[in-house]
Amino acid sequence: HQNFSAGNNENSIEAHIGINGEANLDFLNIPLTIPEMTLPYTTLTTPQVKDFSLWEKTGLKDFLKTTKQSFDLSVKAQYKKNKDEHIIPIPFYAKDFQVLSTPNDIFIPAMGNITYDFSFKSVLITLNTNVGLYNQSDIVAYFLTSSSSVTDALQYKLEGTSSLTRKRGLKLATALSLSNKFMEGNHDSTFSLTKKNMEASVTTSAEVQIPILRMKFKQELNGNTKSKPTVSSSIELMYDLNSTATGTINHKLNLESLTSYFYIESSTKGDIKGSVLSLEYSGTIDSEASTYLNSKSTRSSVKLQGASKVDGIWN
Repeated sequence: HQNFSAGNNENSIEAHIGINGEANLDFLNIPLTIPEMTLPYTTLTTPQVKDFSLWEKTGLKDFLKTTKQSFDLSVKAQYKKNKDEHIIPIPFYAKDFQVLSTPNDIFIPAMGNITYDFSFKSVLITLNTNVGLYNQSDIVAYFLTSSSSVTDALQYKLEGTSSLTRKRGLKLATALSLSNKFMEGNHDSTFSLTKKNMEASVTTSAEVQIPILRMKFKQELNGNTKSKPTVSSSIELMYDLNSTATGTINHKLNLESLTSYFYIESSTKGDIKGSVLSLEYSGTIDSEASTYLNSKSTRSSVKLQGASKVDGIWN
């Protein structure tokens, strides 16, 4: 069953589509065979999977009962008109003749608000997506997509906003977030521009949890031109590869610059430990470097330290 509607009036333009139907999931009955594989850069080997039926082994057969499933789909789009107008003046000069009723301006309608909604519903999974673009005192973009399911791995939520502020200069701010059984992540960034200063800030973090890997990651980047152009960056990483290897990595970078000089410094620290073939191993690394440059001189320094150990072989 399908239905469609559309409308256009002085306030808005909108359209809607709705579909009700059935989906055939017979393909889930096809047995899968996955060969044995060795994970890159490790000694881990995944076991062979033979004649694996998603319909039989994942419990879908007991929950859904049949491969013939009904679904509902809905899509709606709407544009709300903005009655404000942008005026573009047109200069007109007539020395030898006069043109009557000549328009001196061009009127362009201001952008309105746009929204989009999508939904899909079935016994197995429900999907929803909402998107909006709003032209108010600030320009704001927004989206949200999410799912709910009887299977945890299919559930997720992804959300994002972005806004452009035009007061006292320009400022663009963006935020993103993702959540799932196996992964979570966040991203925030701001960029601002005024007559006297330019400033930027970016922060990204992520966490991964899957059977063979646990990992945490964070990255920060900042820069501005208030008193002098400066940029700073930092990266942090922690990982655990199924207890075969665990470790951390930290990296920092700072940069300063003026017409009279240039300075940059960097540092990296890392460590790792684990076991292979019943042998425990560990290692560390520590490095620092800096450079200063002006019209009269140049100075540089480098420091590097490292250590490793494997029980019964070397230290």
